[in-house]
Amino acid sequence: MALLKKTSTTETTKVVTTSSKEAEAQRKRARTLAKQQQIAERIAAATSQLASGIAEASSAVEELKSSARQIAACAEQASGACQECL
Repeated sequence: MALLKKTSTTETTKVVTTSSKEAEAQRKRARTLAKQQQIAERIAAATSQLASGIAEASSAVEELKSSARQIAACAEQASGACQECL
């Protein structure tokens, strides 16, 4: 009888150990999932910032193009005025 009790105690210990291992594995998966979610949120925020920066740079380029056209037009007018003076 004593052997049977040890066996059942050992089996009970194995069951408890197995469920504690399963619980630990589940906690580990939950932590991994939380980390992945956090990384995805950071990537989304960085992507949004990059898109905003690109839009701002594009707007600046358009302003520079407009300024360059205005400068070219003024230079052409000045050149024409100089030609008339000669």
